[in-house]
Amino acid sequence: RSEMRLLWLLSLALLLGVAFSRNEDNEFAEFEDDEPVVVAVKKEDEVTTPAPTVTITKNEKNKDSEFDAEEDFGLENPDSDDEVIDMSVPDGKDHPEMGTGDNIKAQPLKFADVPAHFRSNWGSYQVEAVVIFLLLVYLLNYLAGRAANQAIAFSWVDTHRERLEEQFSVVGDDGLSEDPSNGQLNRETDNLFSMWCTGRVGVSGCMVHIRTMKRQDFVSRLWGLFNKNYDRVTLTFDVDSGEMDPFVIAAGQRKSVTRLHKELLDLSQYTTEKKMAAGPPLPSSFALFSESSEVAACLLDNAVLTLAKKYEDNIEYIHISDQFSGPKPPDGETLTRLPETRRVAVFSFILQNQSTDYDREAEAEMIQMALYCVDKMRRFHLSREAKQKADKRRQTAQELFQKSNHQARQEAAQARREEKTRERKQRLMDEEDPDKQRRLELLEYKKELKAKQPRMKQMKMK
Repeated sequence: RSEMRLLWLLSLALLLGVAFSRNEDNEFAEFEDDEPVVVAVKKEDEVTTPAPTVTITKNEKNKDSEFDAEEDFGLENPDSDDEVIDMSVPDGKDHPEMGTGDNIKAQPLKFADVPAHFRSNWGSYQVEAVVIFLLLVYLLNYLAGRAANQAIAFSWVDTHRERLEEQFSVVGDDGLSEDPSNGQLNRETDNLFSMWCTGRVGVSGCMVHIRTMKRQDFVSRLWGLFNKNYDRVTLTFDVDSGEMDPFVIAAGQRKSVTRLHKELLDLSQYTTEKKMAAGPPLPSSFALFSESSEVAACLLDNAVLTLAKKYEDNIEYIHISDQFSGPKPPDGETLTRLPETRRVAVFSFILQNQSTDYDREAEAEMIQMALYCVDKMRRFHLSREAKQKADKRRQTAQELFQKSNHQARQEAAQARREEKTRERKQRLMDEEDPDKQRRLELLEYKKELKAKQPRMKQMKMK
């Protein structure tokens, strides 16, 4: 009996499946009986051709279908079963999209008018053209200026190489190779060149700096039209230990020497402005800052003053010092130790125009003057009284530095102690536990009493 029930259930399921599949196959059968859309075009005669008439039949059973005639044809009365849309055109007039008669004419293309500021013309790129022009000018000026600076530096070296080789055994050492070499001119920047010379008695070496105008910089060149600037050559001699007495002196054009006196530590600390005590006076545009009048009278003799008057516009300054340590520290900055000092003799000359023989002769005489001053500096010795004063000034300067440094350290320690005290008091105020707060108050009170007590020194007697 159970087998018969199972067989009847399977048969019933099979019948239901067949019926359901037929129902799915005829789901869209209701659309098959619709009347098709009829488009009737009639011609009454051969001469007059009326516009075509389109008849569209809409069935109410198509409401749920994907094809919606109301939206596609813009029907105004959706309740009517059949509607006829008359697309005819009155006689004697042409259809806007369909030509006269049966001939269909293509509508001509219409191009929109583009505004003038969107059109491609050279007038629209004026700003870009100006920027590109300025960049090209800057680039050409950079290349030409760099080449001009390099030509000036090499020309100066080639002109005075023979004279320098007579005074130094090595001219132009690169400082990298084990064996010294000659003829090396280093380009540090586009307007700064350097050359190292060594091998002379009394000096460890001489650094030659050729600082030209910034011809490679277009802005600096324009600024140079209003602010006069020149090419400069600086000779810096490093004097060996024991080759010079303790003194500091600077002489040269007033503007340059005054600036050095404000910027350099040794000049501002040891020298004051003086006048020549005896002998020929300095040129009118020169100023003198010296530690003692004895040094100025001995070093600036008749030969040096004669060349100074002859080449007054070419000699910028002469600076000889045994305490050279570079520029002063900025305001508000305190040195923690004494700066390292060295003995130097610096000569700065201004180059005018290297195309004339006069300037080449002037440069040669100024180089000879620098070498003469170095040799005379080595032979010069201060008097006993002047040397004692110089030593006393250096000792006083060292003591002042140590005192100021000690005071600065004390101020820094006091600031740290005050900061720790503020931190303890802030922690005391932030404490929420009353018992712990009372203990902290007691400790703070004891520390304050201990700080107020005078310090006693204990001595043990044996």
